[in-house]
Amino acid sequence: MIVILKGTQRRQHFGYFEQMFRLRHQVFIKDLGWPLPSANGREIDQYDVDDAVYFLDVTDDDILQASVRLVPSEHCSLVADYFPHLIETGDTARDPRVYECTRYFFLPLKGRGRDNRGARTRVLAAMVEWGLVNRLSYIQCVVDMAAFPGFVDMVPQTIPLGLPHPYGGGHGAPGGGDCIAFRWPVTRDVADALHAYGRVGHRRVGENRIPELIH
Repeated sequence: MIVILKGTQRRQHFGYFEQMFRLRHQVFIKDLGWPLPSANGREIDQYDVDDAVYFLDVTDDDILQASVRLVPSEHCSLVADYFPHLIETGDTARDPRVYECTRYFFLPLKGRGRDNRGARTRVLAAMVEWGLVNRLSYIQCVVDMAAFPGFVDMVPQTIPLGLPHPYGGGHGAPGGGDCIAFRWPVTRDVADALHAYGRVGHRRVGENRIPELIH
């Protein structure tokens, strides 16, 4: 089940946010070793704002399997704040019609290969569908270079914004490596590519449907 929440709903849907923040701590701090601030086993940063939109994939057993956060780049941009050097195309990192995708994670479940492939893309497809409804132009993202081919595999229309550059001290430092910034055009073709990759149905989502998705 896809659940779509806004940052303003953190108290109303405490359980979903609690799961997500704790899993982010496990994935990004414990597993990847990123030096991120955390408190009480939760990873929450300055981009977890009221304007943030969260896309969650929850199994029938109420297990959170995947999540991604979307924020308006005009006010909340990891690229603009910390990685402006990744943009070498002349594009601006902040734009009212460009939203930024961050904190994407996917947790594979053992023995559920087909379900795992769908879960990997369901939240991303829902994110692009939401972008279509809200008339976004692009979704931009910064990822580790090792993960970048996977995003290109899912969406051939992926647009690199520059060459990869070291982050976190590079490969010689814990939690470091090379990263790259890219954009996905918010188009029907991109949404269809994600649907096809994950073999999921073409169900469109938007903010006007949030109540039926989260209850």
